[in-house]
Amino acid sequence: MTSSRRRRLSLPTLLLVLGLGVPGAAHAQRTAQDIASARQLYNDGIELRDKGDMKGALEKFKAAHALGNTPLTGIELCRAHAALKQPVEAREVCLGVGRLAPLPEESQRSKDARSDAARLAEAERSKIGAIRIKITGVPAGWEPTVVVDGATVPAAALNEPRAVNPGVHSVSAKVGSGPETRATLETLEGETKDLELGVQPPPEGETPEPVTPPGTPAPPPPPAKKNTFATVSFAIAGVSAVVGTITGLAAMSSESDLDKECRNKVCGRDQWDALSSARTLGNVSTVFFVVAGVAGITGLVSTIASGSSKSGSLPPRTAKAAPASKIEVTPVIGLGGAGLNGTF
Repeated sequence: MTSSRRRRLSLPTLLLVLGLGVPGAAHAQRTAQDIASARQLYNDGIELRDKGDMKGALEKFKAAHALGNTPLTGIELCRAHAALKQPVEAREVCLGVGRLAPLPEESQRSKDARSDAARLAEAERSKIGAIRIKITGVPAGWEPTVVVDGATVPAAALNEPRAVNPGVHSVSAKVGSGPETRATLETLEGETKDLELGVQPPPEGETPEPVTPPGTPAPPPPPAKKNTFATVSFAIAGVSAVVGTITGLAAMSSESDLDKECRNKVCGRDQWDALSSARTLGNVSTVFFVVAGVAGITGLVSTIASGSSKSGSLPPRTAKAAPASKIEVTPVIGLGGAGLNGTF
């Protein structure tokens, strides 16, 4: 037997194995701590394996491969699973080694590990057994919950063979919160066995949860309830503001023309019609600006009130509430424009 010392990875060897210095995001993610830990775990696994502690070696190789993820750590993990008669895990790890991207300056040991992993994956294939499970007694509209060796089997896969390692397996099934039905069976290497398991109905009155097919998009959220009153108020405010602006500009234009014709702000009879028209435009503009202001405030109050009602009732107050602030709003009206002054 080759001594464990010869199988140990030296630091330069490990640096080459982990691909340090090779550009790429995957390699750049490995830290110095990862490298040092992977090296130590790999060597610890080799020592435990040579001492006959294969279960202990398996745990070390798992950790080393999680940190290093190289052909050398992978092949040792694969061999440990195979030695413990776990062909399912051994084959998956070996196939994963083949999927690792080769490095530009990969060592011969890593290349040999890839070849060994491919051969071992094929050898372990024939050792994988299977269990076909048939569940009976399931009420209409229900889906059973089936657990094999601690892992829940998706409902869509219940009628298909489930890959298992050789050995004793535990199976349980139930419907809803009903009682579990349990069974155990043993499979040999490469053996497929059928298991029929009857289940008990769920408690009376319990209803099944709706089943959503895989890939079904989530239903869209319900449309928000529109505040029609606020929408109409804001629309009136907008239209009134536009009309007020237009008539205000017209009034200002007429006033400018009158300033040129009327001396010292005194107009003759010839300008009385123009003066009356300007005043009328100014009054119309003022009225529309007032309407715009009132409609805008009404829409804002309605929106705030609607939001408060959606947020639910306020929690009870534990302290004396401060007196409500007094709000006074005074319209400010002028030729061609209007506004609001407020005091709080």
